[in-house]
Amino acid sequence: MRKVVVDTDTGVDDALALMLLAADPEVEIVAVISVFGNTTGERAADNARYVLETCGRPDVPVYRGADAPLIQELRMNPGIHGEDGFGNTGLRPASPVASEPRGVPVLLDLLDQHEGELDYLALGPQTNIAMALEAEPRLLERLRSTTIVGTLGPALYHDTAPWEDRRFRVSRDPNVSFDIDAARMVAQHAGDVTWCGPYVTRQALVPEDFFLDIASTTGFAPAQLITEISRDYAGFYSRSYPQPEGRRVMGINDSMAVASLLHPELVTGAVMRPLETFLDPQTGDRYLAGVHPVKNETRPVHRVVFDMDFDGVLERIGEVLRRPLPWH
Repeated sequence: MRKVVVDTDTGVDDALALMLLAADPEVEIVAVISVFGNTTGERAADNARYVLETCGRPDVPVYRGADAPLIQELRMNPGIHGEDGFGNTGLRPASPVASEPRGVPVLLDLLDQHEGELDYLALGPQTNIAMALEAEPRLLERLRSTTIVGTLGPALYHDTAPWEDRRFRVSRDPNVSFDIDAARMVAQHAGDVTWCGPYVTRQALVPEDFFLDIASTTGFAPAQLITEISRDYAGFYSRSYPQPEGRRVMGINDSMAVASLLHPELVTGAVMRPLETFLDPQTGDRYLAGVHPVKNETRPVHRVVFDMDFDGVLERIGEVLRRPLPWH
């Protein structure tokens, strides 16, 4: 039984990732902590609770986390997930998540209770992890594992401008760039850390019809929720990644991180790298990428995923969404 803490800026793909975890009988979600990103931290918490209620899992505790970056100006993604993170559908849980207790102190308490047993899954900016590291510098070593949706992926040898490579040009990394100071702090600490960023996740764009067909044939609430909140989201991806005959597609970014955690056999390519910060002078955005270690390397080395069995991930998503409630 895996004990998982989920750190999420609950938008559309986060909702799907939460469903995969909630449906897995070998996973105990011990806490969900919100973070700003796809929407506000407050709304991300309420969205997470709504997803869990839809999945028949009101037992999972949800806590408010970081509402703003450590230092830089607050930025969010309303053009992708809508102002509310749910495609401006206005969906709200039966009751909002309380402002107290806050998520980071809860995480530190859970760490003391479950030393070496917690898998931490970060689906948004890494602000909560950084705040916890300030209180407990050995956090990443005391967790069983940490999986993060972020980084540009593995940079080419001696590459100094990885964002100019076409692979990265279509793979902007808001989870890192929205709080680069937090991301750099995480990169500077040792631990069992896996970065599964948009370089790999954006390789798997799923036809919108995949979800529409499941929702229409099953009538199950989780699948119907995904189709309801993803109309604008699929529109963004379809405009950004035009498909033959105008087919509509959508990203399943955060589900890739869940798959890499729960089904490591689906990871078909990964490298162990230290992480380095890069600046795009045209936009001012800063990014992390896994770079080749130098002689007598002293930086922490983390795992950077660059390829997965995408069909295998999609099969597991389909199986979960076709599964009737109750889950667990």
